[in-house]
Amino acid sequence: MAAYKDLVGQKITKVTSNPGEPKTGQMWYNSTDGKLRGLGILAAWSSSSPLGRDAGEFSGGAGTQTAAMVSGGVYPEVNTTNEYNGTGWSTSGNMNTAGFYRGLGGTQTAGFCFGNQVASPDFPTGVSETYDGSSWTSISTIPQVHSQSASFGSTTAGVCSSGRTTNLDEATTVTNEWDGSSWTTGGAYPQDTRGMACTSTSPATTGLAFGGQRGGSPSPGLVTNNQSYDGSTWTAQTAIPTATAFGAGSGTSTSALLIGGNAPSATTNCFKYDGSSWTAIPSLATGRRTLSGLGSTTAALATAGSNSSGSDTQPTEEYNESTNAITAAAWASGGALPAARSFQGDAGTQTAALGFGGSPTTANSYSYDGSSWTATPSLNTPRTQLSGAGTQTAALGFGSPNTTESWNGSSWTSVNSMNTARKGTAGSGTQPAALVFGGQLDSSPFASLDATEEWDGTNWTAGGALSTARLGLAGFGIQTATLAVSGQAYPSPTTADVESYNGSSWTSAPSIINGRRNRPGGAGTTTAALVFGGIVDPGGSNSTKTEGYDGTSWSTRPNLGTARYGLGSASPGTACLAFGGGTPPGPQVTATEEFTGETTAANITDFTTS
Repeated sequence: MAAYKDLVGQKITKVTSNPGEPKTGQMWYNSTDGKLRGLGILAAWSSSSPLGRDAGEFSGGAGTQTAAMVSGGVYPEVNTTNEYNGTGWSTSGNMNTAGFYRGLGGTQTAGFCFGNQVASPDFPTGVSETYDGSSWTSISTIPQVHSQSASFGSTTAGVCSSGRTTNLDEATTVTNEWDGSSWTTGGAYPQDTRGMACTSTSPATTGLAFGGQRGGSPSPGLVTNNQSYDGSTWTAQTAIPTATAFGAGSGTSTSALLIGGNAPSATTNCFKYDGSSWTAIPSLATGRRTLSGLGSTTAALATAGSNSSGSDTQPTEEYNESTNAITAAAWASGGALPAARSFQGDAGTQTAALGFGGSPTTANSYSYDGSSWTATPSLNTPRTQLSGAGTQTAALGFGSPNTTESWNGSSWTSVNSMNTARKGTAGSGTQPAALVFGGQLDSSPFASLDATEEWDGTNWTAGGALSTARLGLAGFGIQTATLAVSGQAYPSPTTADVESYNGSSWTSAPSIINGRRNRPGGAGTTTAALVFGGIVDPGGSNSTKTEGYDGTSWSTRPNLGTARYGLGSASPGTACLAFGGGTPPGPQVTATEEFTGETTAANITDFTTS
């Protein structure tokens, strides 16, 4: 038998603590614990950011775990496209034709949609389109209309097989092949089936289709079929372990995943195929059917779908097999505020924050140490709808009424007032270099403002005006690099506009996905930011939605645990804090939540010699 050193080129070393960055294949003996250790493969699903706009069950997906897209879906149908960057979802170009039960495939920058289904009349169509990463182009209609079909391949060598054909839920065995310019007929699928899962990354016209249900109304039932296609002929392979329809698939014809589906109700079951047999792998956290799946067998993505009662769902989960343990980004509960309130001033970081004033109108001030809040000396003037800037030991509170106070870590001192009396503003910066912008007049007439003022440590002076006057907006950054996000351009509705300030003027920045008002929370910089909560239109619902900004585009992040508006927020980065707020029709809340981004750590495993 070969020695370990001969196999990997190094000895098993004796250490008193685990190495900080162990290498794949490395083993060591930890003398402190008396354990033989190394890196082990960990297979697990982890939660990620939910879809952000008009997508849910019956959508289709394509691409990889870090560069994916889903399009269409929902009943009634939509034509939206959402792209995933490995962290969150952002919006892209709409399809030309709305619909659901799509046969999507390809990549994020070269995708396709073969077939479609519309709600009225409830019937499949042969409408097909290709995607270039930003826009969709209509292509020739499929000769045999399909929906609920198996589709795989590329924009120049694609397959669309079987699926639903009539409003009586009949299914076909026809296979159509696309060569980039026209359709031809391929080998017939062995059984009239719809709702199959299929591989997502197969090259050219080779792939795998598995599960589904027989055509007809009522359907003869779910099937365990597993068929491979070689470009001309379908061949039976090892059946899936459990009859399942409307599941998702990923991988290739020799290495595939079956994810969720109807078996016969929405299931969390997942199975892996190695080219000859199926084995169970860790289950989804959320049971669902009619979901989208894509990626490989070691890095897959599952999103959208519906539960057993038919309710639309938007969670995203990532499957990984690696030597790293992945902890998903998430909000977690922190220490509750001593008193419920909303629209308070805020400053500081996730582990050293300050909250002051707020509604119901108060002068109370509290500091946060990363686990609990402690009362500090009160403001000189009780007020609500004020803004803040700075740190836990050097902060500024301003507005509503036109009073500015400075905090030195032990007491509040009144200093010079703003030039324009107002409330409902946003603030950013530090105690000696702060910025205030937007808001509304502190007295009638009610109106949104575009005024910006800069604080130099002693006085407020006029800065460049916002392009869009607004109130109840989010703001964060420093005096010379700040973002103004969303809000209400009264009397107009909520705006999704975002503007960037460079120290003298505001310029347009990419719009947020979900416009929000009534002071959502915001934290970060102009290149790494989070915005969360607020009231989202249309509908005026109190929201948990969170979005992140990377300096170029907005994408979804995990939702807040408590839907609310009028939040306090803290942190110059995306490891931020959300506290207080209002939850209509209920009162203010004391809830505090802490956001932590995704982390990875070596999956160190104990080994035995037996």
